[in-house]
Amino acid sequence: MIELDALVDAAAQLDPKTLTMSAVARELGVSTSALYRWVADREALLDLVSTTIAARILPGDRPTASTWRSWLTQWAHNVRQEFGGMPGFALRVLTGPHRPAGHDDLHRRGVDAFVAAGVEADHAHQCWYAFAIAVVAWVAAEQNPSPLGPEPMRF
Repeated sequence: MIELDALVDAAAQLDPKTLTMSAVARELGVSTSALYRWVADREALLDLVSTTIAARILPGDRPTASTWRSWLTQWAHNVRQEFGGMPGFALRVLTGPHRPAGHDDLHRRGVDAFVAAGVEADHAHQCWYAFAIAVVAWVAAEQNPSPLGPEPMRF
């Protein structure tokens, strides 16, 4: 029997661009057909990975007026820690077409953090997207060498 976390971790270790059900099965030491008990196909597997990771990076508490800054900091730290060991995953988050339902709570709490900071609700959505994209893009840039040279980015 395959454990959900083992399946997600095995799939997350592989490059999403070249991930196959066979490669994940090999990583887990099971038959490819065993994976189909969990997911219908490769895209469903990638959605499962994305939804599970979204739940892992979400700080446990809800952001408040006194905790919004630390909540965003913790979220960014969680993204870097979780995505750091998953080659290509940050880039997929930035460029992939996936938006599983599992991201709704993450989005809602991110917006709540900016509202708690005093940003108007309409603008809080934009602030959350800009913040989330910047954090994920930073991880993607760390994982994918820049064509500008080997020196790390400095801001």
